[in-house]
Amino acid sequence: MSSLLIVLLSAVLVNVLAVTIDPRWRAFAATRHFEGARAVALTCLFLVPFVTTLTWLLSHWLLEPLGLQYLRTPAFLAVVLTAVPLAEAGLRRYTRLVPARPGFALLMTTNALLLGLALVANVRSHGPLDALLFSTAGALLLGALLLAYESWHERSRAMDIPPAFRGAPVALISAGIVALAFMGFQGLIQE
Repeated sequence: MSSLLIVLLSAVLVNVLAVTIDPRWRAFAATRHFEGARAVALTCLFLVPFVTTLTWLLSHWLLEPLGLQYLRTPAFLAVVLTAVPLAEAGLRRYTRLVPARPGFALLMTTNALLLGLALVANVRSHGPLDALLFSTAGALLLGALLLAYESWHERSRAMDIPPAFRGAPVALISAGIVALAFMGFQGLIQE
C-alpha cells in the first residue's frame, strides 16, 4: 500500500507541476490550468490500465516462460514509449482534446504512474483482470488527487500569500501536506 501511495503522490506532483509551468511544456493546449489537469486525468484513466495490463501479459506470458525476467524493466519502458504516441494519435483523431507537442509526450513518458503501476501490478497481481482493476483504481485516484490539487492551486492564486511563497514553494508545501495526510492511510490495508 505504501509503494502505491508513493507512486501516486509522485505522479500527482509531476503532473501538477507540468500543468502549471511554462505553456510550451504543458501537455494540452488548454486556456485554464484546471482544463489541462482534467485532460491529463482523462488520458491517464485510459492509458494507465492499457499499459499495465499489457505489461502484465508481456511479463507473465512471454518473459517468465522464456526465463527473461531481467528484461522486465526495459520491456516495460518499450511498451510505455510505444503506447504514448498511440494515445496521442487517438486523442487527436477521436476527441476534442488537443495534445501539445512536445509537452504531452514528455509528460506521459516520464509519468511515474505509467511505469510505477506497471511494476507494482506485475508483482502483486494474480491475473490480467486483477492488474486491470488495480491500475484503473490507481488512475482514478490520480485523477481525483490531480483535480483536487489543481482546484486548490487555482484558489491559492486569489489568496494573500507572501511573495516569497508564491508559485513553486506553496505547491511543494501543499504536496507535502497531502503526502502527510495520505501517510495516515499506511497500514490500513494489510499486505
